[in-house]
Amino acid sequence: MLISRINKEAETIFNSKGFPNHKNENWKYTSLKKFQRLNFSKASKSDSINGLDNLSDSSVTTIDINSGSYFFKKHPNIFNIKSKIKEDFNQSLYDLIFGLDNEIIENNPFYVLNNANFDDAIIVKLNNDFNEVILNISSNNSNKNPLAHYSRIFFDVEKNCEANILINHKGSGDNMYYKNNVVIIDMNQNSNLTLTNIFDESPNSYSFNNLIVNQNRDSKFLNKSFFLNSSFVRNNIINNLNHPNSESDMAGLFIGKKNQFIDNNIKINHNSKFSISKVLYKGILDDNAHAIFNALVNVPFESDKIDSEQKNHNILLSDKAKINSNPKLKISCDDVKCAHGSTIGNLDRDALFYLRSRGINLGSAQKILLDSFMHEIIDLIDNKNIRNEVKNIIDEIL
Repeated sequence: MLISRINKEAETIFNSKGFPNHKNENWKYTSLKKFQRLNFSKASKSDSINGLDNLSDSSVTTIDINSGSYFFKKHPNIFNIKSKIKEDFNQSLYDLIFGLDNEIIENNPFYVLNNANFDDAIIVKLNNDFNEVILNISSNNSNKNPLAHYSRIFFDVEKNCEANILINHKGSGDNMYYKNNVVIIDMNQNSNLTLTNIFDESPNSYSFNNLIVNQNRDSKFLNKSFFLNSSFVRNNIINNLNHPNSESDMAGLFIGKKNQFIDNNIKINHNSKFSISKVLYKGILDDNAHAIFNALVNVPFESDKIDSEQKNHNILLSDKAKINSNPKLKISCDDVKCAHGSTIGNLDRDALFYLRSRGINLGSAQKILLDSFMHEIIDLIDNKNIRNEVKNIIDEIL
């Protein structure tokens, strides 16, 4: 069977490579020692909660992934991999969804682990008749033993389609869990996709997420990510701008408190001339929180006439909070426009003094400045209900 063959091949690869150490530049500031000492058992269907009852009132097609099990109303554009294999699953589709190139093998061990452990996957075909999806990746671990959940979903965005995807990464309960998620998006010519990620995990969670986006000619990808609650979250994004006039715009906001660890790694491959990319991530860290921002813009030989910008701005509210910010450029041709920058600082003392001199207490003055810092990212959420939900979670955190 295809899935068991993929599992075995990936397991062999992972066993030969193992987990990365600090010598790997992509994992230089990320320690997996604590994670490796934990003994996670793979979640079974009995550990999941059927989410179909929660879908009945939704006007938008919703897919629930609970503890690695999939729940969705029957839809002609949504397939389980197991059923698709029996119909017309071909080699090119296999390579796109499950292929392991050398870069993934060397730098994304959790992608390889997903290949080694997933039981099923979902294919979603988006067109202008079916162009909006809510994906809930949730865990409610009632088992005292730490559980591991593996999920994989593939979005095929058809030619000329304009679509929206919302992914809720949710967790509840005091018991520990480990999520390993892979999302692959294939954008065809002249497609336009907005992807919103909201990470609201439990305080005893390990969340590893891989996103791969392949873009065709004249496609536009807008990604907005909000890292609000977690214990340990690692987010790997590979964005391949493969054809002329492909464009991507990524924005992110991460908020860390206590001992939270938030790790963002982004690689944008400008594989074609006349492609455009923009990255803007902002972070707020308090207590002993630690965040990492690694972003690489890769411009191969002959990919001239590209326009790229990446920025990371951070506010530290505690002397013990820290951020490792590393925006990078790798350019192999001359005729390009590229910019990158990073800032790390505290709240503006002069602005705080001004607000307090107007009778505003310290806590309120700090919140006003933090709201001003965040609004550029939050205001990118077009949907009013989603925007208000994000604001409410942030208000609880701050």
